[in-house]
Amino acid sequence: MRRKIFLPTTFDPLPAVCVLLVFCTAVSGFSFVTADPDLWGHLKFGAASWDVGGPVRTDPYSYTAQGHEWINHEWLSEILFSLTYRFFGDTGLLLVKLAIGLGTVAFVVRTCTDRTWHPLVLAGVGVLAVWVMQKGFMTRPQIFSFLFFAGFWFVLHRYFLARNRLFLLPPAMVVWVNLHGGFLMGVALVTGVAGWRTIEKVGFDSRRPTRWLWITAGVCLSATLVNPYGFRLLSFLYHSLSQTRQITEWTPVSLWDATEIHLKVMAALLCFTLAAGRRRALTWEAAAAAALMVAAFRHQRHMPFFAIAAAPFLVFHLSGFVHKAVERFPQLKLGKSARHLVVAAVALLAAWHFTVGSAPYRHSGFRIVVDPSHYPVGAVRFLHDNRVSGDILLPFDWGEYVIWWLYPGCHVSIDGRFRTVYPESVLKDHLIHRDDTEGWLRLMAKYPADILLLETSDKVALRIHDETDWVHVYADKTAMVFCRRNENNRAFLERMRNGSVIRDGSALSVFFP
Repeated sequence: MRRKIFLPTTFDPLPAVCVLLVFCTAVSGFSFVTADPDLWGHLKFGAASWDVGGPVRTDPYSYTAQGHEWINHEWLSEILFSLTYRFFGDTGLLLVKLAIGLGTVAFVVRTCTDRTWHPLVLAGVGVLAVWVMQKGFMTRPQIFSFLFFAGFWFVLHRYFLARNRLFLLPPAMVVWVNLHGGFLMGVALVTGVAGWRTIEKVGFDSRRPTRWLWITAGVCLSATLVNPYGFRLLSFLYHSLSQTRQITEWTPVSLWDATEIHLKVMAALLCFTLAAGRRRALTWEAAAAAALMVAAFRHQRHMPFFAIAAAPFLVFHLSGFVHKAVERFPQLKLGKSARHLVVAAVALLAAWHFTVGSAPYRHSGFRIVVDPSHYPVGAVRFLHDNRVSGDILLPFDWGEYVIWWLYPGCHVSIDGRFRTVYPESVLKDHLIHRDDTEGWLRLMAKYPADILLLETSDKVALRIHDETDWVHVYADKTAMVFCRRNENNRAFLERMRNGSVIRDGSALSVFFP
């Protein structure tokens, strides 16, 4: 099927400004400059993997899982992040994140424009898709999965337009499987499309053979074994994904409120298109987009995948509806003056999005921002300056920040690596609210530590003060530190009594690291 645009034969700037609007919206939507809780760990672990020439196989960073097997499905992306930071600093990390985001959008836009499309429909659906995707675009390895998934979708889409480039997918899978565990989405996509096309009797080119799809699916599945862990990685991911995750991005989307409104609008458009298109709309694209819609509502983590899948389908079918409406009601066709006004309006909207999107970069000096109210910046600086060492019991989100600053002198009780290294019992024990005094006391008894680093809570602090084994040594609005009275802390506590500890009163830095 040849690409077709509903435009006059003379030059019209409307398609260009509509595409520009989508990319400017991406600049705005992907402009998060705040640090992700796991960023410090990704850089630390990536540097260690680079030094040993591959992933570190057992855990050296915690005391609750010391020596436990570590299945690091993100080892290659962590090396890339680490090298980027080494040579280009946190500015380089922001640029890499933005480039991957724009590359993902480029795949989506190119897929949308490979068939019949209307510029205004592309603009509307594209902007909506970016808004749905933006939640997943932090500086994390998962962004590689969004890029590769969009690329896989583009190649499969072109296969059904008689442009067979399926041979690109297996080598891409070899890279993807070492970047992030989201490679399973690529395997599921290729296999699902092959299965759907085998049994369906409709589609915009049902004559395309399925054997190449099945061959590609088989080779891609085999390519997933080209990783440092072999089949062990697949076994781990199956076990991990079958477990409940009490993490925000893995929680379901509430249906009956205004949260994630962009997702709900896009889902409603997909349902409308499927209903209006009836049998003609029941293609592999529709099946995949519908399945990902369900996945997105079950787990917020899948929202970007749904947006990538649904956008080309919506642009194609909604453009067809617009074309038919214009044919039936010619008065809906824009005149020359009206088109100029629409072009100007879309261009202004694109400029506004670009201005808004570039503002965070300008204000931060293209640096990653670390909010001292979210991370124990002052407390960790105090421990670092005074060279306090030992095992640290702490909240889940602070583990990798502490590893960055205090390892190897300190080992943490938990961090964001989650099931890749920690036993299930350790994870469940650490899921405690900051004011759960009894929970923290149980945790202290089960996993004895030399240092407590907790979120500031008067309720918990008062109870720990009653425990004679602990000495309160630091507190600010974000974090408080207690040290156990033991041989490990004897010298430091002696300096505390003598008033010779270092207390840096200078302002806390808000920039990475």
